[in-house]
Amino acid sequence: MNSNKRPQLVSIKTILTILAVSCFALYALFPHTLFFEDDTLSQDYTFETSYLNAALNTDPDNEKLRAKLIELHIELSEYAQAKIELAKLPKSERKATLEIKLLYSLWLASGANIDDRFEELSLKIKAHKNWNEQVLSIAKALGLNVSVAQYYQLKNKPLLAADYWLSAGEPVKALVIYKAGIHANIAEKAIETALGANDPVQAYMWWKKYGDQANTERTLYLADLAGNTEDAADAVEALLKATPNNTHYLTKAMYLRLANGNAKGAEQLLEKLLIKSPNNKELHLLNWKVKRWQNKPSEALNEFKWLMANHAVTPAMLSDSINDATSLYLYQDANDIYEYKAQNRQLKGNGFAKWMQTNEFIGNAKKELNHIERFEQISGKSVLSQYWKAKVLHDTGNLKGLRSLWPTYQGPKNEEDLLWLARSFWLIDDFSTALTILKQKQQSTDTEFWTARVDMALRVQNKKEELYAFEQLMTISELSVGDMLHYQQLRFENNPQGLLDYLWQQPSLTIRQLIQVALLSSHVDDEESIKRTRQELEKQRYNKALYPAWLILSNWYQNKSDLNSAYTTLNRAAKLSEYNPDVVLAQGWLALQMHDTVMIKRIIDNHSEDETTHGWTQLLASLSIHEKSYNSAYFYLRKLALADPNDLTTLVNLADVMKQLGYYANATELNHYLLQHLPKDKYAYRGLMYRWAGAMAIPHLMQLNSMDELAPETIGEPQTNWWLARRAAQKLAPWQKLQLYMTNGEFNKIKQLITQNALTEEDKLNALLYLRQPYATMQRWYEELTTELSESQLSLVRNARGSYFRALEINLSPEAGLNSSQYDVNVYFPYANGQWKLSLSNQKNFNNNGLLFAVENKMTWGRWYFDAKIDSHQGRLANRQGISLDSRYQWDSRTQVGLKLEHNVENRQSEALLSFAQLNKATAYVNYNIDGRQNMQLSAAIMSFLRRDSGSSLINGQEYNARYQYRILKDRPIWTAYFSAQWQDFEQVNTLINTGNDAALNIELQPFRRFALGTSFSSTSSLEPPYLGTSPSWLFDISTGYQTINDDIDVSVSSGAGWSILGDDLFRLQLGYQSSNKVGNSDTQLQLGYYVHF
Repeated sequence: MNSNKRPQLVSIKTILTILAVSCFALYALFPHTLFFEDDTLSQDYTFETSYLNAALNTDPDNEKLRAKLIELHIELSEYAQAKIELAKLPKSERKATLEIKLLYSLWLASGANIDDRFEELSLKIKAHKNWNEQVLSIAKALGLNVSVAQYYQLKNKPLLAADYWLSAGEPVKALVIYKAGIHANIAEKAIETALGANDPVQAYMWWKKYGDQANTERTLYLADLAGNTEDAADAVEALLKATPNNTHYLTKAMYLRLANGNAKGAEQLLEKLLIKSPNNKELHLLNWKVKRWQNKPSEALNEFKWLMANHAVTPAMLSDSINDATSLYLYQDANDIYEYKAQNRQLKGNGFAKWMQTNEFIGNAKKELNHIERFEQISGKSVLSQYWKAKVLHDTGNLKGLRSLWPTYQGPKNEEDLLWLARSFWLIDDFSTALTILKQKQQSTDTEFWTARVDMALRVQNKKEELYAFEQLMTISELSVGDMLHYQQLRFENNPQGLLDYLWQQPSLTIRQLIQVALLSSHVDDEESIKRTRQELEKQRYNKALYPAWLILSNWYQNKSDLNSAYTTLNRAAKLSEYNPDVVLAQGWLALQMHDTVMIKRIIDNHSEDETTHGWTQLLASLSIHEKSYNSAYFYLRKLALADPNDLTTLVNLADVMKQLGYYANATELNHYLLQHLPKDKYAYRGLMYRWAGAMAIPHLMQLNSMDELAPETIGEPQTNWWLARRAAQKLAPWQKLQLYMTNGEFNKIKQLITQNALTEEDKLNALLYLRQPYATMQRWYEELTTELSESQLSLVRNARGSYFRALEINLSPEAGLNSSQYDVNVYFPYANGQWKLSLSNQKNFNNNGLLFAVENKMTWGRWYFDAKIDSHQGRLANRQGISLDSRYQWDSRTQVGLKLEHNVENRQSEALLSFAQLNKATAYVNYNIDGRQNMQLSAAIMSFLRRDSGSSLINGQEYNARYQYRILKDRPIWTAYFSAQWQDFEQVNTLINTGNDAALNIELQPFRRFALGTSFSSTSSLEPPYLGTSPSWLFDISTGYQTINDDIDVSVSSGAGWSILGDDLFRLQLGYQSSNKVGNSDTQLQLGYYVHF
């Protein structure tokens, strides 16, 4: 056996047991020193630092150990070492986390201020993607609530995210989270979040679903915020039941009732609140608004007065209340508001003018002046206040006040106010001051202003100023004949040759200028100019308007004893004037001078049978003596002697003719009388001969003297007037001729002016109206005046529109009088020189209803006016076809006569007669204008009432009417007073008339007498078409009458108002009432109407 044994090996179990025991022993001896490489640090920082440094020396790329070393440095506040170690780490999430932790520690160490380090730390945290608990804690500590909220949303923790969204001031985002997961436990917080997110509707929805509905006050609060006025109103009404006098709830309920449109209920609560707080301005303001919302402007004005007294109004409120007061015609209330604005210096611009207009409506001029004085004390004088002061003084006729105002006047000094002030001085004959006032304005286009200035300059004999004013007046309008003559006298005073030269320098002479040239040439005795004038006249030898120039030339030739030329030119004048009697008279005297037997005989033959004037009697007497027709001469001379026994020349000629006829004794006696009375002064021969013989002496005197010498001494004689007219006519413009012819009533000459196209369009309208051709006037307006009309043209057309217009009219008369009603459609149109009216009506009366058709034509021509009408009533039981013709003639400017014939027309004597009878009537009438204010109307008629069914007569009678009218005011408004009398005379009758029923109707007719006094006010003469531009239009008429037969006093009232809607139309309402009509019954008329022009 081998004694050397083989060595035995130690088993693995033994080795493991030894290691375990060794480690346990080491841990028991050094419990804080033994280090394991995990994520935590021990409390023995010295050993840990040494260990980590030693480990990193062995393994420098171990990021985990270096990260632990950096954390250890941070814990030990060794920030510099941490930065050094941190720089050694490569870029990674771990490094970013350590940088955040280092920056956070540095920020805390520096005082935790909001500085650049804070901003850097915030940016790093926001940029860091994978947060751990440390980063999360730092973000929370920094207040990065948005980032934290986003973190929790990523981690699917919505409620935590919502909390941090709220902390971040982002309730909208928190609300999104609550909407996604709402439930009862979070409802209250979700509701508050919805309110914070400005979504009260969502909040109220959650409250209704999850909230405590017994909490009425909370319900009111949320419903009110959500705009759910109905729920809010229910809630507040419930609260009011519990505490009815709670001011807060009353106020809330009031506003909610307003929001729900219950203004009346709100007004009731508002009254309670005002009782509890009578001095609460806000409540009074709301009450004012509520009154206006309820369309109670009058009550609103009463509330506004309180607000105004307590200075609780705004400019807008003032304007609204002024409009309310004005619309209600409460001008005194409007005035109080204006006065308040003035006292508080809030009255500016056009407001002052409106205040003054309000004072005008009130009609207290003295108070208006006090308002102006007070306004000027508060705000100082202004152009507008001074203007209105002058206007009030002028309108009230306070001339003394106007004169006192002038020295300190600061108004606009326009034409209007300067004329007011000037007038106050010239009415006391202080023309110098008046002129000084008018000279304050040097530029104007107002003809009245310059006319007044001309007049003042004339009165103070300031020719230079007068001439200047005339020249300004000529630039804006043509001068009248008199003004033009006066202007020429001023400019060419004592220089007729200068005026003549001036006219010849014109590029072309008008008719007026050519006549004036002829007159001036004759006056200065310029033979060369006479020749030139005749050459111009020869170019227009057929122009009828130039016959006065030919007369002037004839007179000049006579003065020059060139009788042949005088004869030729006078014949031309006669032809052009269509043998005007005045021209023929001149021909007679020239024929006598030339011994033209043919002409003398022709004149005697043509005019001896005419009714002669004084001038014609003298001519015919002279011609008869020339022709030795002594019987005719005796006739004419005796007529002259009887007309003027002191005309000695007539008596001389009469004595000669009596001697020729063999009346020697009478001739001797007359000569003896003449020897005693004829003057002996030969130097006064010319004047005395004219005074004795008149026109008879002129042919003889014309052989010895020129008309220039004779005319001043023979003013008023036909020959002199003719000679002067020839000269004056040379200076007349066409429009001046028109005025002259209209004054003299010379229709033919006016027609000539129109034919010659010498008038302006405006003058043509005026001429056609004067010729009483309104249809032609309106036709010319429609066809030729295409531009906008001037005010004067519009006035002319307005006068003619009644005879030429188109309109559609609808009338509804539920009460048309006599227990009837009527509904009309009328069409107006012009055709064939007449104004036509077509009517279709439905009339309901006493058991004979039916349609009414009518055609009417009105025509005016010259002095005549015609109105023809045909109508037909197709009644249920009886028909009627009627015709009427009304013809009038304008006798002179004051008198109009007429005749109206009516056959089977409608009559309104009584209800039954309206339905089952018809009327035949013939009326003669006269209208007479006493003066511009007074008018008298008289008429007489015969009439016959007939049965419709058989045509048999019921009764015949007469009717007389008289009316006297006096116009008190012509405008603004038209105010008239009148007296009227009506007299119907026929035998009293009691008869039967068939009405279609089984029993006939008993008709009782009796005479009728009525005398009445009445007055009327209106803004326009009629509410019927056509529309003449007055809106609103209104009228009111009231009269009291006494019916003598019935011994009854009645009252009659008629009123109406109309408003334009589209501009050329009228909507009207008319109402009439009569307490007792012709059969003793009361009567009412009501009509709604509308017409529009097309």
